[in-house]
Amino acid sequence: MYKKIMIIISLSMVTLLTAEEIDNTTGLIADKGLGDVKENCTVCHTGRFIVVNGGDKKFWKRKIHIMQNAYGLWKIEKAQEERMLNYLSKNYSKKKEVSINE
Repeated sequence: MYKKIMIIISLSMVTLLTAEEIDNTTGLIADKGLGDVKENCTVCHTGRFIVVNGGDKKFWKRKIHIMQNAYGLWKIEKAQEERMLNYLSKNYSKKKEVSINE
C-alpha cells in the first residue's frame, strides 16, 4: 500500500512540475519573453496565430520581418526581438492543431 501511495505522489509531482502555465489574455505559454510578444504581436492578432505556426529562430525571425514589411509592424529593438525569438522558438517550435471552437 505504501508503495502505491508513493508512486501516486511521485506521478502527481511530475505532472505539476511539467505543467505549463497559460496566460489568460493570449492563451500563450507564460514564460520569459511573453511580455514582448504581447506588446508586439498580439496587439494585432490573437495568440492562436502563433500556436498554429511553428519553427526555429530563423522561422520566427522571418515571420517578424514579414509582419514588418507587409503589415506595418514597427521596428523592434534588437534585445526585445531576441527575447521574442527565444520565447517563440522555445515554446512554439512546432505547429499545433487548433480547432475553431477552442
